[in-house]
Amino acid sequence: MRPIVLPAIALGVATFACMPPSRPFSDADRAAVRATTDTFTARVLRADWTAASNMYSTDARLMPPNQPAVVGRPAINTWMHAFPPVKAFVITVDTIVGSGDLVYTAGHYTMSIQPAGAPAPMNDKGKFLEVHARQSDGSWLNVSDMFNSDLPAMGMAPAKPHAKTPAKAPAKNRTR
Repeated sequence: MRPIVLPAIALGVATFACMPPSRPFSDADRAAVRATTDTFTARVLRADWTAASNMYSTDARLMPPNQPAVVGRPAINTWMHAFPPVKAFVITVDTIVGSGDLVYTAGHYTMSIQPAGAPAPMNDKGKFLEVHARQSDGSWLNVSDMFNSDLPAMGMAPAKPHAKTPAKAPAKNRTR
């Protein structure tokens, strides 16, 4: 087996050495990713769902609350087209962290939507986490997107703030 192992290791090292190095994540990259958030917000507000879904990679994963994951740009486009009319939408980016060709953004949002048959718009606020990948042309596409509400689900009591609880001491051995 030894004659097979050494060539395999050499091939792996050669392959790694021939890979182009990833570009460093720069301030310009951070600004470009931030601009994608602003562009996405504008597209959502004007219900340009096709343009909004084109900001996702072809195999992206959208993970909306209380629903299964939506996988692939065509499915994301279909999901977006079924979304209720958006009356107001504000995204605030709290964090942008990148390394090489990957970056994640985290933040919070407020939104007002008008579901069909609802007497008034519904307001929501929540948080999001996205992963973007640099494309060969230098642009950044969303490859994974998750968001969820800070408000309790219908019929559920509001969550109480989490208090730090001290660690419990291990139970003493009991003998009979």
